[in-house]
Amino acid sequence: MDNKPNTDDTLKEFENVFEILQKQLLAASVHFRIWEQLWPTEKVVDTINRYKGFFQPTRDAHLDRLIIKVSDILSNEPNAPSFYRIFKMLGRNPNLAPDINVREIKKCLRKHKKALEAIKNYRNTRVAHWDTSVKKLNKPVLFGDTKQMLEELKAISNRISASHSNRIHAFRYIEQADTTSLLEALKRNKLKTRS
Repeated sequence: MDNKPNTDDTLKEFENVFEILQKQLLAASVHFRIWEQLWPTEKVVDTINRYKGFFQPTRDAHLDRLIIKVSDILSNEPNAPSFYRIFKMLGRNPNLAPDINVREIKKCLRKHKKALEAIKNYRNTRVAHWDTSVKKLNKPVLFGDTKQMLEELKAISNRISASHSNRIHAFRYIEQADTTSLLEALKRNKLKTRS
């Protein structure tokens, strides 16, 4: 008797897990983009400060969701829709994405160890539960490191997707500029009320 899994079942499982992974990665990208757009830069700081009771908790909430999404897609849990689960599937059946070298991809991810450690630390002490023994995070989640890591994750996802189905994902949504548009509208409204 053959104990090998059915090829159709393996393919369906791979495609299902990979689709969920891509949705999680899109969500992480969306939360990152909003977090970035709500950063109090010179262009928007007056508007953000004027409505800081809304924007500060909103920015924090998007950071928390970003942390959760990245933690999910990089989880080692066997049932998580994560890159590691995809790598395991590719290790068992390289024909699912024949052009992919899993070892090489894992090496690329190790370059982002600093960002991953900061995200894991933040998740474990501030997002998943609040650790009162930690007064100050010694590894803050840095914007640039996180952005580079997300870009790498999207590139890896697209390499796997292209090898598997000859398709790539944009990791953008149509309403991507809504945050910026809202801030600009609030700024214009403030200028009108001054006149």
